[in-house]
Amino acid sequence: MTRHDTLHAGLRTAGLGAAATTGALIGFGVRRGAPVTLLSAAGDRLRGLPAFVAPDRSLGPSALIGLAHHLTLVAAWGVLFALLAVHLRGAARVALAALVGAVAVTADGVLPVWLCLVAGVASPPQRALLGIALASALVMGMAFAQRKV
Repeated sequence: MTRHDTLHAGLRTAGLGAAATTGALIGFGVRRGAPVTLLSAAGDRLRGLPAFVAPDRSLGPSALIGLAHHLTLVAAWGVLFALLAVHLRGAARVALAALVGAVAVTADGVLPVWLCLVAGVASPPQRALLGIALASALVMGMAFAQRKV
């Protein structure tokens, strides 16, 4: 696989990861009655405002900032995964995806806010589900990206 093919596989993988994790975040918000709650809280935190003080129930500026931030980070994790997993198959690829998913959602304690998924505003159970969604999407995304049509 050439570097160009690997980059394209990474972007396809990242797209599936972004769809899966964004869907999970919106699902968490739907449970609270406001679909973009976590994205708004992340946007507020990135802007230096306290998270969850005045949750935005619409797709306002805070939610858009949170969404753009989330999509960018998941894209970076997806491309990184593709670069590392391009020659792996089976259990090794699944293990790498689990590791990337775990690191992506547990890095809150050591990384600055702007490098944390959802700017660190998700609860531990939500982070666990995000990690599972991300890892699953990375494995499936890479399988689809490398498929010959």
